[in-house]
Amino acid sequence: MPLLLSVLAHLLADFIFQTDKTVEDRLALRFSGFFKHGITVFLTMLALLLPYGFISSFLYSLAVSLIHIFLDIMKSSLERRRSAVASFYLFLIDQFLHIATIILLVPLFHLKVTASFEGLIGSMAAYTGIDPGRLPVGRMLFTAIVYLSVVFGGAVFIRKLFDLIYRNEPDYLSRIMGSNAVLNNVRTGKVIGIFERLVVLTIYLTGNVASIGIVIAAKSFARFKHFDNKDFAEYYLIGTLASVMLAIIGGIILRTF
Repeated sequence: MPLLLSVLAHLLADFIFQTDKTVEDRLALRFSGFFKHGITVFLTMLALLLPYGFISSFLYSLAVSLIHIFLDIMKSSLERRRSAVASFYLFLIDQFLHIATIILLVPLFHLKVTASFEGLIGSMAAYTGIDPGRLPVGRMLFTAIVYLSVVFGGAVFIRKLFDLIYRNEPDYLSRIMGSNAVLNNVRTGKVIGIFERLVVLTIYLTGNVASIGIVIAAKSFARFKHFDNKDFAEYYLIGTLASVMLAIIGGIILRTF
């Protein structure tokens, strides 16, 4: 359970609570960016692990967040001097190392649920008539991890993928969408992609795979007038296929494990 909670905290800190400004500061190697992100990782992890005792959770969260900051500094330093190809693979390696750090550190701190928390759960069970011990908490956490990875982590992955594909065109977004509309289009596209992966993943899990086509059709209808632009059509197709692919992979993982 501490392992799943730690991975969930990492994903929340990296993909939900981290602002664009923090990302920009980190890429510019500003101390404030790393400090804010490190604090976010620490507090998120500590909050989720409090049932395992404050001291143990504090020390564990501190260790994870310090290593997290170190890895991010290394990644940002390398990213500034490398190509879009390197940036794409650095993102994947960085995420792997963060998860590996958690897996290696969890056993070292012997995190155990405190008696006071067990007493609290017992009191809640007596009051509500619901026994938390019967709830599939592990499964619920694993599902949340996959959803966060696909829905929000997927947004970062797809952006890195576009940078990789269009690496020889630094201003590819301006060329495809028009310089005046780039920022709004990117933000809108990101939000649409988030909802798309959320819906497709949920549809896949319910077994209504044929309904995925309806989601894609609805999205295509909203952008139909832009399809005369060959560059936009290719950009749209890549993004949609990548988004759906991630959602289906997430669905396969949840239905398999």
